[in-house]
Amino acid sequence: MEAIEAPKLSHVRRLTGAYGIIQFAQGSVPDLDSGFCLDDNVRLLMLAVALRAESPSHPYAIDAGNRVFDFIDMAAAEAPVYHNMMDEHGEFTDRFASPESIGRLIWALGIVLRDSRDRRWISRARFHMERAMCAAAALSSAHARAFAGLGWAAAIQAGYERYRDALCAAAEAMHFEFERNAKHSWLWTEDAITYDAARLPEALMRAGDALGEREIVENGRHAFEFLVAVTQRGDVFEPIGAPGWYRCGGERPHYSQQPLEAFAMVDAWLAYGDAERAQIAFEWFLGRNSDRLVLADPATGGCRDGIHEPQVLNDNMGAESTLAYLQASYALRLHNRVPNRFTPAIVGELRGARSNRDDQITLGA
Repeated sequence: MEAIEAPKLSHVRRLTGAYGIIQFAQGSVPDLDSGFCLDDNVRLLMLAVALRAESPSHPYAIDAGNRVFDFIDMAAAEAPVYHNMMDEHGEFTDRFASPESIGRLIWALGIVLRDSRDRRWISRARFHMERAMCAAAALSSAHARAFAGLGWAAAIQAGYERYRDALCAAAEAMHFEFERNAKHSWLWTEDAITYDAARLPEALMRAGDALGEREIVENGRHAFEFLVAVTQRGDVFEPIGAPGWYRCGGERPHYSQQPLEAFAMVDAWLAYGDAERAQIAFEWFLGRNSDRLVLADPATGGCRDGIHEPQVLNDNMGAESTLAYLQASYALRLHNRVPNRFTPAIVGELRGARSNRDDQITLGA
């Protein structure tokens, strides 16, 4: 697999403000009126950890990570659980965060516990992981459980066995949903494939591996292979369109295609142990997509907000899209340095067994 060049960080620096990363942009110009949120800030925290994996004293990564932890501290103050939405003046505008936001917070904290070497960050992550545990029972959606499951699985990899019971509960719920919804022609955990789709099978694979539960890993693998058959046709990744989504028995929408989906697919392919196909998903950003449109600019690190309709880009470069591109880049760079570092062992065993039966995954036509 060819080396991934490190994108520049000028756009994400431009988006970074007093309270972390600004949510939206008008073109490449940050829209400060859009404020800040927990969702995007914890994505920035995961990027900061990845940047420091290559360069421990990376000045932007240290500053960005510290700002995010300060935001998390503020989001926890005087909130039933955590806040999510903050305006440009530093005032929170919601009562409490959504289950998905809490799940993403747990995910990011688990990544810090596993991958960071900064003792202060680890200490802050441990504090907030414990605080977030009071919301574990409120992770009421499939995505919330998947995000949290990714975080708890990472924490267990780092030796934090105290989160095993929480991961077990989330994984069993995800496993049950797959068993309930999957049928011969629809091997999926829900009755629709929606946003951040590849995170659901990735979470099953990683959670099942951390718990040593082969059946959970197997169901994650089945769901991922179904998603691949729908979205990665030949040498082109084509994510499900938002906000129509793909419902069981319905038509598959092709637009609007979102950068978040390409990043999730990169991570899921790496969990599955196939870096070459992860590269195909990554190249969606660079023009290897259904419309041959380039979304990401390696010279600035910015990424457009999606393929809105045939041959039409959304030219705004907001935080979610830009971070998706940067995080996907650094996931592949880490894999190139340390191959299969985070590929679950059970997935590798199952794929090896299938290879012996000449029963490998087939991409869509």
